[in-house]
Amino acid sequence: MQLYYRSLKRMAHQVSIIDQDWNRFVEQTRVRHVQQGTYLIETGEPVKHAYFCSEGLFRLFYTLADGREYNVGFSPEDDYVTSYGAMVQGKPSTFTIEAMEDSVVIEIPYHVLKELMDTSHMWERFVRKSVERLYIRKEERERELLYLSARERYDAFLLKYPGLDKRVAQYHIASYIGISPVSLSRLLRSDLH
Repeated sequence: MQLYYRSLKRMAHQVSIIDQDWNRFVEQTRVRHVQQGTYLIETGEPVKHAYFCSEGLFRLFYTLADGREYNVGFSPEDDYVTSYGAMVQGKPSTFTIEAMEDSVVIEIPYHVLKELMDTSHMWERFVRKSVERLYIRKEERERELLYLSARERYDAFLLKYPGLDKRVAQYHIASYIGISPVSLSRLLRSDLH
């Protein structure tokens, strides 16, 4: 079990969280195995947990009125995955999170996070750094969609998610960079010439 906490523990030590506080965190969280294709969070569901992906891969997507899915992000191992806004505001999630591979997450109840932040400046710092990371990623994504060409968005995807192009179907990548699967195939074929 401690194996699944290894990356989180390293992050906790970087902000000087003491062993006693770390042990309290581990006692109040749990390791959860999630099968490929399972929804971790569904649109319309209340969000009461943050998750840390120890193994595997998740995609975050919106479902449009016509049924099409629009991927807004991926969370591979050593990354957080949740609907943070819904969790903090106590509102239903506006997007769905699906396991794209058999995965393992650390399930962190939001009330535990709040309690830790209220009692420890180090935990407050830990959560702040985690949220900053998520916010920066969101800002970068918005800039990419507004300013970059399809080719540049694909290159940015490869940089942000090294190796993910081998783990994710092309139609998911196309959805993420905002083009059709046919356009992505054409773009990749043009690289061969």
